Amino acid sequence: MRGHIKYVAIIDRAGKHHYVEFGEGLNIITGKSSTGKSAMIEIFDYCFGSSEYTVPEGIITDSAQLYFVVMMVQDTFLVLARKPQENKAFIKEEAGFLEDDDISFFSLDYFTDFIGLQDFREELSKSFGIEITDTDTDLEDRTNRFNQRKKGRPSARHFTSFMLQHQNLIANKHSLFYRFDEKEKRDQTIEQFKIFAGFFDQDYFVKKQEVSELQRELKILLTEREKSVNYQKSAAVRLKQLLNDYYIITGVALTPEDENEILKRPSQFLDNLMTSKVVVDENSDESFKKRATLVEEKRQILIQHRRQHTVLTNIQASINSVNAYVEKSNGIKVLEEVKVQVSFCPFCETAHESIEQGANELSNAIDWLNMELSRSGYVFESFKSEEKAVKLHLKDLSKSLNTISKQIESIDAVTEKLEKDKSLEEQALKVKVKIEALLEDIQEIGKSTLDLEIKEKEGQIEIILNDLYINYNDERKRIDAERIINSRMKVIGSNLDFEPYYQPINLKFSLETFDLYHESLGLKKIYLRSMGSGANWLYSHLALFTSLQYYFCSLGKKSLIPPILFIDQPSQVYFPSSIDNKTEFDAETLKKLTLEETTDTEKVKERTDEDLLSVTKMFDELVKHCNSTKKETGIMPQIIVTDHADNLILSGEIPFEDYVNGRRWRTRGFIN
Repeated sequence: MRGHIKYVAIIDRAGKHHYVEFGEGLNIITGKSSTGKSAMIEIFDYCFGSSEYTVPEGIITDSAQLYFVVMMVQDTFLVLARKPQENKAFIKEEAGFLEDDDISFFSLDYFTDFIGLQDFREELSKSFGIEITDTDTDLEDRTNRFNQRKKGRPSARHFTSFMLQHQNLIANKHSLFYRFDEKEKRDQTIEQFKIFAGFFDQDYFVKKQEVSELQRELKILLTEREKSVNYQKSAAVRLKQLLNDYYIITGVALTPEDENEILKRPSQFLDNLMTSKVVVDENSDESFKKRATLVEEKRQILIQHRRQHTVLTNIQASINSVNAYVEKSNGIKVLEEVKVQVSFCPFCETAHESIEQGANELSNAIDWLNMELSRSGYVFESFKSEEKAVKLHLKDLSKSLNTISKQIESIDAVTEKLEKDKSLEEQALKVKVKIEALLEDIQEIGKSTLDLEIKEKEGQIEIILNDLYINYNDERKRIDAERIINSRMKVIGSNLDFEPYYQPINLKFSLETFDLYHESLGLKKIYLRSMGSGANWLYSHLALFTSLQYYFCSLGKKSLIPPILFIDQPSQVYFPSSIDNKTEFDAETLKKLTLEETTDTEKVKERTDEDLLSVTKMFDELVKHCNSTKKETGIMPQIIVTDHADNLILSGEIPFEDYVNGRRWRTRGFIN
């Protein structure tokens, strides 16, 4: 996006205009302390929708009746205004009326329709082409959010993190970006960078919402299919039981086919079943034989069950014994060695062999004890493993007992029903009806369109995901962006006076975390906070923000951020601005005041010359950056430097004075 600031101005209480005019490229305001240089950033930020009124107290705040900024955005003039200490703002777009540069056009009567700050920010965002109103990627998230609101929409207010480098920020080792001390604003800026850089548009978020909804629907269908599969598995068990019940009641098999064969052709079997009649063999003794078999099976399982219970009791007793043994053994100190002194007869001085033999036996006993102590842990684990296996076996036996008991109860129930005048035919018919109902359910499942619906949903999801990958591959775009930014930082940084330890400088910036670090030849990451002196911090900031500006210009119309950068007091690292009160910039005097440890004139002059050279290189690099960016991208960025360094001899054809262009405040200030 093309854009630059044309005016930063105030209208004082007498109705008089005080303003600074800027153009594309490098703009310098130079002057002594307390002339209003740093107020330029604060006035711009305030007119750009800041909720805080941070214009420095003094003659400006005492005089101002209205603050306003005029910006060129693409081919349109954007006029922004605020009254002091008010939560309302003015915004208006104008086209082509400032060709004569007549600031008087902006009288107090021009600024009439002020609106609430929230409405102003929305209008401001629209003026920069931010048309995205919904950044939720899953509508389900909204239902879980407080008041079920949308996620905060992208705002032009977050541009300021890329546009403003205040005096206390430009050489800060702990912070790179304006407003990043507030976590919420930091997270929003990082997240919205992808929107500002043209990675995403509203259609992206709509498609992400569609995918989330389709994935939810697919999950429901898959759950239904899983339930259907589980039902069919349980149906086989149920059908086998019903066929068995029918046989026990009637003494005649309902069909020669088993449950698995029936489930392969449920419709065919159901048709046959509908036309068949119940046949009972009253002389059959199958139910008695079956009951006897089941009773014997139950008896055998009960025997196993009791034996396993005994085994479990013994194992648990062993575990308790091992625990008690370990508890006691923990108090026993492991013996590593035993010292034995040889005993001699006091008369003949003959050595006693029995003591040495006893020492050997003691040593063997110690070895055995140490081995037993070390093995207790393994024994414990072995018992625990056996305990688990026995418990599982008992669980299986209990299940078998339960199943057999139910089968016996089912057989006994037939006799009980006979006693209650429920004939065998009637009981068999009831079972037959249950089989028919079960097969009808299975038949319906077979007609289900779940598989077709699942395939359709998966196809829809794949189409959208492919579209997102092709047109909105944010990972690829992020890598490309980092490559451009890092490459540019390397070029700019190589011309700045980083300390020798960091040369050749190899700055890297992460768009995932917004961290900046120097990557040494050994691939060691040295983050900004660990990079030593104020000069390193200053140059790191300059390299990063000019590289970001270059990247935004390289995107052309895809970028929503105007290539505007305020840099306040960059030379303070070498010449502190707070003590510059003269009508002329005197670098040597300022340097002398900072070198309290020496009065050596030659040394002061040497240091002054070195530092002036570094500052000059810095301004040279800003000029080169603007010109090369224009040449390579077709867009001229705007850099506004407010500083007290003056009369520098730049290396290019255009002198320092042309970049100042009348903005020298040593005998006057912003309020003249």
